[in-house]
Amino acid sequence: MADATTATVPATVSRPASRSQLRSIALPSLLANWVLLAGLFAVGMLYASGGSSARDLLISDLLINLVLVLGFHIFIGNTGVLSFGHLGIASVAAYTMALLAVPTDRKTVLIPNAPWGIPEIELSPLVASLIGIGVGIVVAALLGLVAARTSGLAATMITLAFLSIVRQVAENRKDLTGGAQNLSSVPRLEGWSWPVFGAFIAVLIAVFFRSSKTGRLAVATREDELAAGAMGIEVFTPRLVAFVVSGGLVAFGGILRVQSLGSIGPSQFSFEFTILILAMLVVGGMRTVTGAIAGTVFITVGKEVTRFLGDGPDFLGFTWPVVDGLPDLFLAGSLLAVLLTRPNGLLGEFDLGGWVTQRFRRSAPAMPVPGEPAADAGFAVVAPQQATGGELVTSGLGVVFGGFTAVDDVSITVAPGRIHGLIGPNGAGKTTFVNLLTGIVEPTTGTVRLGDKELRGAPYKRARDGVARTFQNLRVFPSLSVRENVAVADLVAHDHRSHRVGVSVDELLALSGLTHMADRSAATLDYGNQRRLEIARAAALRPDFLLLDEPTSGMSSSESLEMVDHVRRVATAIGAGVLVIDHDLGFITNICEHITVLDQGAVLAEGTAEEIQRDPRVIEAYLGSGHA
Repeated sequence: MADATTATVPATVSRPASRSQLRSIALPSLLANWVLLAGLFAVGMLYASGGSSARDLLISDLLINLVLVLGFHIFIGNTGVLSFGHLGIASVAAYTMALLAVPTDRKTVLIPNAPWGIPEIELSPLVASLIGIGVGIVVAALLGLVAARTSGLAATMITLAFLSIVRQVAENRKDLTGGAQNLSSVPRLEGWSWPVFGAFIAVLIAVFFRSSKTGRLAVATREDELAAGAMGIEVFTPRLVAFVVSGGLVAFGGILRVQSLGSIGPSQFSFEFTILILAMLVVGGMRTVTGAIAGTVFITVGKEVTRFLGDGPDFLGFTWPVVDGLPDLFLAGSLLAVLLTRPNGLLGEFDLGGWVTQRFRRSAPAMPVPGEPAADAGFAVVAPQQATGGELVTSGLGVVFGGFTAVDDVSITVAPGRIHGLIGPNGAGKTTFVNLLTGIVEPTTGTVRLGDKELRGAPYKRARDGVARTFQNLRVFPSLSVRENVAVADLVAHDHRSHRVGVSVDELLALSGLTHMADRSAATLDYGNQRRLEIARAAALRPDFLLLDEPTSGMSSSESLEMVDHVRRVATAIGAGVLVIDHDLGFITNICEHITVLDQGAVLAEGTAEEIQRDPRVIEAYLGSGHA
């Protein structure tokens, strides 16, 4: 029952979170980072106005480096997958541009035997650049088809191998690239116009990708691949899109780099330069655009300062000693210091736009005022939904690991709109059974059906078919805010569960008592609130059935009783059936209308709570034969 602090909230069909929040998330970040970039450029112009052309070149290098760093950020920062191959894409794009734009009279001297009639082709720099970017995008798509299917070390090694192959081709196809000798006479950029344009466009692309639906799904895969799959998120597609978008941006940056120098050679896109760009990304903070800008400025300026000091100048009334390799020492020292003290970079998760937005939201504080009850402290009641769909049925479900039978011929039926308990002592096979239902483990025997449809394939497919789950060990997306955790599942629901009436993100937060915590990162919540967040996230998928794996694990008796009420509220609000897995007999009998008992992977007993509590086989399984 609702108390005095409980509000009744009607269930509604909410707008897709990607659209409803795009303006509030993307625009403040874009404008704030553009202002930051404009301020840095103004400082750069002031610095360049008092010196030689070398200062102009430094500012140009900084802006072009930023384009490359943001290109890396779009993939690495949003997916968490380290790539060394992006400068290989930049190299291919830059060589394409150069081969098309270098004047024919120079190509007949430098590469007279180039294939495909290249010595006779001369295009304008703009057209050649657009073609080069297009080629870079195609190469990124082909490489991404391989790299995005893997993760961790495998993906990193694939991209590193690609970078090495591009370098070898550039050095050894002398008839096409000129070999180790630089291909000169590339049309040069005049002034800062294109580097400035490139930097502002790079910020625009990076901010809007992160705020887009695809970008937010990619971030979810970065946070936890297993939990993302359970929320209906296919890991491959967001990562492939991120790879292609980032590939196009680094292709643009590579072309700007070559045009600023007026020549191109294999050394310009070497492994060493890749490490430099990665250092800029890591030092500032790879997860935000603001961090990428900060890291680029810090490393670029730092290397220039240490280069100057390493040459032994007379500076500040003191003759500095000559130190060979001081810029490299600065780079290595910066990386080491940051990784040891701030593993997420100098700025971590800080984004300037988010900070500005929070500063202007002081009229609606994220946390309740001390001494006053939170608006949602009593948990809102959402108008209940009618249960729809068919039964969740397993027939002869089993799995054998090696010679060990973990689940043995389990057949159960979970009715729509009902709360069904699955109980058993530790080691009974409960979690393995849930993993079979959700596709994390492939069954050796048996089938799983939801209504007339047999559930098959990867976890994301089963989630989209209507089976959402929580985990025995908490799997929230820690770096995302509470609202973003729920909104990610809401995005999937709008695409794949639109036939069911949904409960909006804000309604689910109110239902779970999390509204006043909505802008906090999930990692800062206490254990009980993280449990409620995980259930709210699963409910946002609009499932036919919620599978809750030990939702009271680690909770006290009073907390367990509160969770009983919470599970009932959520299930009623979304009109879903619930399969609750636990070893706590008291919790299960309090919440469930029908109970199945597992022991050693097989069904031991089934019935109502009263029948199960009286069953001597259940008593023996829990307390031993002396109590039967």
